[in-house]
Amino acid sequence: MKRILFFKNWKLNWKFLFIFLVLILLPMLAFSLFIYSKANNAVQLQAIDNAKSHLEKAEKNLTATLQDIEDISSYMIYSEDFRSFLNTNNISENKINLKNLEDRINGYSVFHLNSKPYLHSITLEGMKNNQIHIGPPLIKDDEVIWKDEAIDLKGMFLWGGAYTITDYWNRKHKVISLIRVINDINNVTKPIGMVTIRLDSSKLYDVIETDSRGSKRLFVLDENNSVVLHYDNGYVGKKYPDESFISAIDAMDEQDDTINYSNNNEEYTVVTQPLNHTNLTLVTLVDNESVAEGIKGIQGSIKLMMIVLTILGIMAMIGFYHFNIKRILLLTKQTKRVERGDFSATVPEGSTDEIGLLGIRFNKMVERIRYLIDSKYKMEIRTRESELKLLQSQINPHFLYNTLDMIRWTARLEKAMETSKLIEQLSKMFRISLNRGSHWISLKDELTYNQIYLDLQKRRLGKNLTFTLFSDHEVLNATVLKQSIQPLIENSIHHGFENYRTPRNIYVRCFKEDTYLKIDVIDNGKGFPSENFEQYLRDGYALSNIQDRLYLAFGDESQISIIPKDSQGAWVRITIPFIEHGVDMKESG
Repeated sequence: MKRILFFKNWKLNWKFLFIFLVLILLPMLAFSLFIYSKANNAVQLQAIDNAKSHLEKAEKNLTATLQDIEDISSYMIYSEDFRSFLNTNNISENKINLKNLEDRINGYSVFHLNSKPYLHSITLEGMKNNQIHIGPPLIKDDEVIWKDEAIDLKGMFLWGGAYTITDYWNRKHKVISLIRVINDINNVTKPIGMVTIRLDSSKLYDVIETDSRGSKRLFVLDENNSVVLHYDNGYVGKKYPDESFISAIDAMDEQDDTINYSNNNEEYTVVTQPLNHTNLTLVTLVDNESVAEGIKGIQGSIKLMMIVLTILGIMAMIGFYHFNIKRILLLTKQTKRVERGDFSATVPEGSTDEIGLLGIRFNKMVERIRYLIDSKYKMEIRTRESELKLLQSQINPHFLYNTLDMIRWTARLEKAMETSKLIEQLSKMFRISLNRGSHWISLKDELTYNQIYLDLQKRRLGKNLTFTLFSDHEVLNATVLKQSIQPLIENSIHHGFENYRTPRNIYVRCFKEDTYLKIDVIDNGKGFPSENFEQYLRDGYALSNIQDRLYLAFGDESQISIIPKDSQGAWVRITIPFIEHGVDMKESG
C-alpha cells in the first residue's frame, strides 16, 4: 500500500517515464525475444500444417475420383444392357443382339472416357466367351496377376497396383486399374463376368495435385511401398528407391502421421495420409532446410524490428512528453495561479486536440469568472428586472380577461343581453386560448373553442353560414395542439368562400382509426385545384403553419393532407397519434 501511495505522489513526467519503460518498452523487447525464439517451431509447424492441409485436399480429390470409377462398375451390375451382354452366348445366332448391346455399352463408356481425361480404357469380359474393349487397343498388359485376386474377392472392389500397358501403336502407359467380378443381380454368388477399368497415372496425378506452386513432393504408395502416383512417371510401378525412406515409413505407428527423415544430410519431415478403403497412402515431404532458410529472413526481420521499435519508442516518448505532458504541466501551473486569485493566468492556444481544447476552455473559464466578478451587481439588477417583466407578462392576459368579464356584466345591467352573450362567448374563447400557458389541450375543449368561434362568425354572416361539429365519444379526451383546427375553419371562411353567393357549410368530424386521431375539416367552397395540392401544403400560410407545429409536436407520426372530393369544396385532414389527455408530454416550442 505504501508503494502505491508513493507512486501516486510522483510527478507526472516521472510516472510517464516509469510506465513507458516498465509497461511498454521492456515488454516489447521481451516479446520480440520470445517471438525470435519461437519462430523456428512456429514456421515448422505451419509448414507441416500446410502439408497436411494439402494432403487432405489431395485425399478428397483422389477418393472422389476412385469413388466415381467404383460407381461406374456398380452401374454395370444393375444395367440391363451390361447384364444381357455378359449373359449372352457368343454364337452366330446372337450376333445382331450382341452388336446392339455393344453399341449401347460403347455409348455409355465413350461418354465417360471423353468426360474424364484420366480414364484410359475399359475392358468387359463375360463368362460365355464374349468380350468388349473401349479405349486404345492393347497388345500387352500386366494386369493378369490381379485377376485371380479379384476372383477371390467375389465381386468386391480391387484396386491393383501401378503397372505398364502397351497399346496397338507400341506406346507404353503407366496405369492403375479397378478389377472387379460382376455377379448376377438375381444370384449374387454367381459371377457372370469381369470388368477392368484403367486410369492413366500421370493424368490422375494432375487431378490430386491441385497446388499450382508445384512442390513436387506429393506421391502415392501402395502397401508394398511401390509408387502408384508420382510427378515423375518413371517412378510409377516401381518400389520407392530410397531404402532409408522405406525404413522410416515402416517404423511409423498407426496413430502417427508425421516422422522425421534424413537423406544425404538433408532433413525432411514426412507427412502421410492413408486413403480410406484402399491399400494406398498419400505421402508428402517437408524440406526442413528450405523452411529454415525462410526463417532466417524472419529472424533478421525480428532483429531489425526490435531495433526500429526501440528507436521509435524512444522518439514517441520524447514526442509525447513535448506535445502532451509538457502542456499538461503548464496547465497545472496556471491553475495554481487561479487558485491564488490571479485571474490573469492564461495558457497558449495553438492546438485543437483534447489538451488544446482544455486550454481554450480554461482561458474562457478564467475570463468568465473575471467577468462575473466584475458584473455581479449589474447581473443581479438585470435578473430582478427580468423577473418583474415576466410577472407583468403573466398579469396582462388575466387583466384583459377580467376586463371582458366586467364589460359583460355591465351589458347585462344595461339589459343588453345579446351583447352580453357575445362578450361572454368571446371571454370564454379567450380563457380557453390561454389554457394556463400550455400548448396542449383536450379535444373536447378545442371543439368548444371552435364552436364559439363559429357561433361568432355566424352572428356576422347570418344564414349564409351553417356548420356541424361531430366527434366520437371515445376521442373527446384526446390530447391535441391548441388552436390546430381554428386556422383551417378560418381558411375556409376567408378563402374557400371568397366571392361565394350560395350558402356556406363547414363540417368538422373527429374519429379514431387504429392508434391515430383523425380530424377532418370539410367545406363546400371553391376547393383546391387538384394539380396544386402539394403547392398549397408548402406555400399556404395556414396549412404550412399547422404542418410545422404538428411536426415539432409529434414528429413524422403527424400529417396534414388534402383529400380530393367528388363534389365541390375542400377536404383537409389532420392525422396525429391518439394520446389520452393528462399524459405527461414535453412542451413543444
